Amino acid sequence: MAILSQNMQDMINDQFPFLATTSPDGSPQVGPKGSLHVLDDSHLIYYEHTFRHAYENLLTNGLVAVAVVDRSAEKGFRFEGKAHIHENDDYASEILAKTKIYDRFPRAAVVIIDVERIYKLDNTLDAGMRLA
Repeated sequence: MAILSQNMQDMINDQFPFLATTSPDGSPQVGPKGSLHVLDDSHLIYYEHTFRHAYENLLTNGLVAVAVVDRSAEKGFRFEGKAHIHENDDYASEILAKTKIYDRFPRAAVVIIDVERIYKLDNTLDAGMRLA
């Protein structure tokens, strides 16, 4: 597992992250994940409630990338790894009970991402450099 620095954790929690997945035929899918935040220094977490493209892709292969950028600073990171879906289990119930997600959505799941690789997304010649 890769370790997220405090700077990385702050950026994930302060900026708007985007999640990328791929369909079984290799088609890319990317979308914002407003609930995505840091679980601990090597895991990200978000609450799935649309159960559409990203969810279906995760059921197929679980491979994800999360990109987050501070536009004004022109700095960012891409986190890659494997996602695990918790739906209708004790873990999901425990986590989702602390949220208000059911006020807006009839169904929800918890997605945990094991961060395996981290890349720099700065607007410099170091863009794309692997950090971990």
